[in-house]
Amino acid sequence: MMKKCPFITTKAYEELKENLLFKSFVQEDVHWTSFREALLNPSQKTLMNLNTLFHMYYVEIRFIAYLTKLIRYTAINFDRKRRLEHLRYPLTLDQSVGESGSTWIDLVGSEDTQIDGRFEEQLTSKSLYSAYKRLTGKQREVLENSYRLEATDTEIAEASGISQQAVSRRRKRALEKLREGRKESIR
Repeated sequence: MMKKCPFITTKAYEELKENLLFKSFVQEDVHWTSFREALLNPSQKTLMNLNTLFHMYYVEIRFIAYLTKLIRYTAINFDRKRRLEHLRYPLTLDQSVGESGSTWIDLVGSEDTQIDGRFEEQLTSKSLYSAYKRLTGKQREVLENSYRLEATDTEIAEASGISQQAVSRRRKRALEKLREGRKESIR
């Protein structure tokens, strides 16, 4: 007949058998052998051996759990950072495109592509053209210099003899009128 271990009762042993950590611990042969030895021959040495093995096993399990959580949260934060950066900077011209290694800036036309003729001649939409015709001469001049000639507000202001803020207001009002004219044609 087997000698019972004084530190474990039958009820405790039944509960221990249902514990997932214990089940995974005793799946290894070394751990199972140590547990049986401590259960059948309870001595200071066998209990200490079992305790040491279980402690090492538990530390390993905790470390693996820590690494798993660390990897998971690092991946989540990396994805969040990448998405936020993508929302802030949707198109970066120096990003590589495809396998060729060329960048967006390489694909965009060079500075030599200059619009010939007047700004109004480039408008193909009738509604946009009629809205453009309703602008004042000063508003047309600001749009022409800003978008066709790519002049800055300061350069336009110096050439026209007005303030940079006045140039900005004229352009803003002209664009509002163009939007309103476009909306009216849609209705």
